Amino acid sequence: MRKDSLIFMAAGFAAGFAILYYWTRHREPQIVNATPARLELPATSGPSPSQGTPVPAVDMAQVQELQNKIKANPGDYDALVALANINFDQRNFSEAADLYIKALAVKDNPDVRTDLGTMLFYSDRYDEALTELNRVLAVKPTHAQALFNLGVVQLHGKNDSKGALQTWEKLIQTNPDFPQRAVVEEQIKALKDSLKK
Repeated sequence: MRKDSLIFMAAGFAAGFAILYYWTRHREPQIVNATPARLELPATSGPSPSQGTPVPAVDMAQVQELQNKIKANPGDYDALVALANINFDQRNFSEAADLYIKALAVKDNPDVRTDLGTMLFYSDRYDEALTELNRVLAVKPTHAQALFNLGVVQLHGKNDSKGALQTWEKLIQTNPDFPQRAVVEEQIKALKDSLKK
């Protein structure tokens, strides 16, 4: 799993929490319950994984080398994942998703599938994101990043506050050492408060 996945999701999660907090304090309860917060990138893209996070520089020689490897061998798993990761970092979500799909056709990997779910989410392909994350959890029910990301998709992609709440409660229960535990617990409390109204 990409280290940046946690950073991107945490940034989007924190911003989503801030918006949800604003809504629960400044909007009518029925609006909060009907329309949970959703972050927007400029234009028509999906929720932003990178509020304030700069895009890393690209080593074009490395990109060209990876593209040449894939051209010579379309089933080069390592090259596909590496190029997908570069696209992930550059926020080329659709391209990254396509490359992860090709890599997973060669070899299944729950961390790569979790990254695919993340890219599908950022491409506004929420149902597909849910499918991929649930496929990870079918094999590894306590996969921390997949649980975290599933809650994000449920809340911000599908407006399913109850589903997100259940998912994040399972995350905390099964992964007590999750690095973002405090933030998740705050989000759980905010969701419970908003659902009571």
